Amino acid sequence: MDQGLIATILAFIVYISTSVFGVGGGETVRPETPPPAPPQQTQPGRAVVSTDEANLRSEPSLNSPVIATLSAGNSLTIRQEQDQWYQVTEENGRTGWMVKWALESSQHQLSPGTGREIIGYYAESYRGDLRGLQSFRENMATITTVAPFSYRIDRDGNIHGQINAELLKTAQTNERKTLAVVTNIQGTNFNRELIGNMLRSKTARKNTVNNLLNLLRKNNYAGVNIDFENVPAQDRSYLTAFFRELATALRPHNYLVTAALPAKTAGDRSSSWSGAFDYSALAPYLDWAVIMTYDQHQANSSPGPIASQEWVESVIQYSLEHFSPGRLLMGVAAYGYAWNDRSGRALNYAAIENLIQRHRVAPQWHDRYQTPFFTYTDSGVRYEVWYENQRSTAAKMRLVDKYNLRGAAVWRLGYEDPGIWEVMK
Repeated sequence: MDQGLIATILAFIVYISTSVFGVGGGETVRPETPPPAPPQQTQPGRAVVSTDEANLRSEPSLNSPVIATLSAGNSLTIRQEQDQWYQVTEENGRTGWMVKWALESSQHQLSPGTGREIIGYYAESYRGDLRGLQSFRENMATITTVAPFSYRIDRDGNIHGQINAELLKTAQTNERKTLAVVTNIQGTNFNRELIGNMLRSKTARKNTVNNLLNLLRKNNYAGVNIDFENVPAQDRSYLTAFFRELATALRPHNYLVTAALPAKTAGDRSSSWSGAFDYSALAPYLDWAVIMTYDQHQANSSPGPIASQEWVESVIQYSLEHFSPGRLLMGVAAYGYAWNDRSGRALNYAAIENLIQRHRVAPQWHDRYQTPFFTYTDSGVRYEVWYENQRSTAAKMRLVDKYNLRGAAVWRLGYEDPGIWEVMK
């Protein structure tokens, strides 16, 4: 047989076998598996290692050889990115690949096409409560992320609750991120015993993490917002372990790991409300930290501002000792309290406006606190009201600009002065 014809036949056989059986060592190329995305060229940027230790690898894969193990604070130059990896160069010139979540970088904090994040927390006071959904629909030009307050855990790590299907559809149709808010609420309160039992059990923590991952997949959420409150101070290390395990499970799937954290101005480990939250230890595991900069005064306290300007700024300053600005969001209250001589009760903005009109009072402005307030008398009882409105929100948003924070988070949609959205754009 002619040698040229033999060569042609052999080449055809090789071509067919390669197409059917794959290439190189029998590796099958499956049609349903897309090829790796090509590296994305970026402008060189700076980054530092934000975890205790991080591996520098030869290729953007967990299976590739480790070139070096770098400790927190090591400064690197970002060369390019591929999926969840950055190619980086050390000061000594050594180059390799590192997972993005192990780095604190300008690219990670504010990726191209993103800017200020405005989270709207969504909740329903009763079945058929449409105030939050209406607010979300009307202000989607400003709101980048909606966080439905829909889920709660039990002591064994099971997840209970469900989201308003119309809210989820509206958010995803309009390409707004959704974060599943998960709490330790039992009845009407954040349950201290429940959260303590869950955190102290390694099995329950694992169940919680696995159930959260399944929840995010099922509903196509962008990530999770953990809102554990009233956590026992002695469970500080277990709370940190939970967030480490959560980040380890969620980040490989590109889910955001976020949390609502109690406002602090100092690291008081003994505080019954905030002592369990070790800001520095939690920082490597949170993509966004939402600081609840409200309830400086609340129903069971003496009357006073919900969030005075000076207090909010001091909370932000302390938080920035532990979190980078690009991961920090300032909480914004959209409500107020009316106190009599015994206790206070929460009121939304519409109810406050109703009081102003019904009792014909003129609200005053507190120059130092940068918040409005007023008093009125009803049936011989004196009431004192402090609240948040467009003007006080504008003052707080200046702090977001001053400290270059990632953004703000409003509690809660449907309760607010409609004018706040103008100052939050």
